[in-house]
This record gives sequence, C-alpha cells and structure tokens, in this order.
Amino acid sequence: MWKVLATGLGILAVLFSCVFTYFYFKYLRYEQDFVAEYLLKNPRKCAVYWTRNDSLLVDHRSNAMMTLGSVSKIIIAIEFAQQASAGKIKLSEPINIGDLARFYIDDTDGGAHGAWLEEVKKAGLITNSTVPMIEVAKGMMRYSSNANTEYLMWRLGLNNINANLQKLGLTKHQPLYPFVSALYVCSEEKSATALKKMPMKLYLERANKYFELLKIDTTVKSKFNLAHIPLSVQKEWSDRLPSATAKEYASVIEKIHSRKYFDTTTQKTLVTLMEWPMLNPQNKEQFQVYGAKGGATAFVLNYVLYATDKQGNRTNLVVFANDLGVFEQTLLRAELPLFIQRILDNKADSQQMKIILNKMKDK
Repeated sequence: MWKVLATGLGILAVLFSCVFTYFYFKYLRYEQDFVAEYLLKNPRKCAVYWTRNDSLLVDHRSNAMMTLGSVSKIIIAIEFAQQASAGKIKLSEPINIGDLARFYIDDTDGGAHGAWLEEVKKAGLITNSTVPMIEVAKGMMRYSSNANTEYLMWRLGLNNINANLQKLGLTKHQPLYPFVSALYVCSEEKSATALKKMPMKLYLERANKYFELLKIDTTVKSKFNLAHIPLSVQKEWSDRLPSATAKEYASVIEKIHSRKYFDTTTQKTLVTLMEWPMLNPQNKEQFQVYGAKGGATAFVLNYVLYATDKQGNRTNLVVFANDLGVFEQTLLRAELPLFIQRILDNKADSQQMKIILNKMKDK
C-alpha cells in the first residue's frame, strides 16, 4: 500500500533501513523465526487469529482495534463481486487508464500501480488505452494499486461499500474512506502537529472534498507537495486509516474460504480477486485453494490468508502488526514469507510457530 516517501527524512530512513537490514541478514539473523519471535517480544503491537481445520490454534488480542492498511480492500472486493453478480457493473467494461490516473500520486505506492500497468501491457490487455473492469480490481488486490482502489470507491460507491460492513457482521469495523485523497489534506497541512489538532470529522470532510474534485478536475494534483509529507506526517496519515479486529477479518476470509456464504457468481469473482497466490506454480502444487491480502504502511504490516492444501487441511490466518518503527517494519516484511510458509507447511515448523505465538497470552 505504501512506502516511505522520498522526502529528506524518508530518504535517510530508507538508507538506514537498507543498511540495518543488510547487517541483520549477514550477522544477526534469528535462530528461530524472526516474525514469531518479534510478535512474542512485542505482544501489544500485534493481533493474531489462526485456525486449522476449524480448531483455534492461536488467539491473541483478536478483539483489539488495529489499523488495516490495504487489508481493507477485501471489503471493496466483496462489494465489487456482489455488484458484478447483480449486473450493476460488467467485468468486461473497458476502463480508461486516464480515469485511474486521476487518483495516482507518484512515489506513494511502492511502485504498485506501475507494476500493474506493466503486467496488463505485457499480457496484451490494454486496448485503446482501456483495460477491462475486472483487471482494475485485480490490480487493487494482487498489486495493491491505490489508484485502482480509489477509482473503484468512485464506481461502486462508498456508501454501498460501507453498507457491507453491517451485512458481513463487522460491528467494530470503521468505515472506509478515500485514503489517497486524504494525502492531499496531509500535504496541505504540512505538519504532523497540524494534523493531530484536526478533528477526524473535519479530516474526512476534506478528504472527501478532494475525492470529489479528483473525479472532475485533473489540475488538483498540482496542489500536492511530496515534501510536505515527512515520516511524522506519514505516521499521522497511517494512524487515521480505518481499523478493525483480527477476529472480524478471520470471519470475512472464512466466508470466502467456505464457498457457501456468497452466491455462486459472487464467489467466482472473489476467487479471481483473492486467490492470486494460486498463480504461483509452487502454490498450485501444494494447495487446492489459497487466497491472501496484505496491507502495509511504513508503520504497519498486516497479512490475512486462507488455504486448503492437497490433503484437505484448511488454514485461516490473520496477523496484524501496528505501531512499528521503520526498521522493524522492514525486517518483518522481509521475513514474513518464511513465517507464512512455516505456518502453512503443517510440519514441525508449524508446531513451533504455534508454541511461540501461544506464549503471547502470558505477556
């Protein structure tokens, strides 16, 4: 969802982070799993909910409100699939790339939007500067393009998206809002101090104002100043993103994983959007089903997944880590794939993860 912006402080943070990461991997690497050990030592920064074959293996702070980052895009994907099923949108509708660009801000998404554009271009999916609607949604879920996300908020309707929260039984989930547009508010205010003083109601009003302007006025981008968003401002922006609980997201992915909650057409679209890990040949060898979505800012690292392996074992996992330092986030992100693989393998490593994570209850 995010990277440290290329402001003066951001550049220093990236450099220090790279140097620190290099020395960590060369000299300091943990004998145990780094992510599991970190979560054990920092239990108040995380929430974990892990089930296997309907047995609850780990439940740590699963009712705590945690910043979601791009994990919240799952809610948009659900609304997208439901509207497609109801005939309100067409998956084949050509979408002008220029309309997506309205919501794109250079150097704020870790290269996600550019990577997606390269992929659809390589696949021959661009025709007369348009891509099919379903590819826009895939770009939101697989590449985590923020521009595609904001465009879909426009097309699907924020009210419709947020109405799904209650329908899905998510009583603690905060409403989604246009977080790219909120960056313009951050740029305008220039400082974290000014943002801290701003009531959330006013912050949302101003973010929505920019959201409406971006739909009709491409000159709005000239008002954005990257230099006004140092790490302290990024932190305030990150902290104001929607929050929910690990247990709530466990219930959402189980609805998708079960294949029984949504109607057939909605489920088919959700499989297309959520189960992009199955494009990996190694995953295809190991799993019948594998869906996932990550979410990150410079201070947040989240991951949710559901999987059924070839032996029929079902795993659901939600891991939220908030209020991280830039170095912490960098290291955790580097080590997260190994942590996930150890949990999914259902071997000795998986049991080790369970033992480590269950120790968090005593912290």
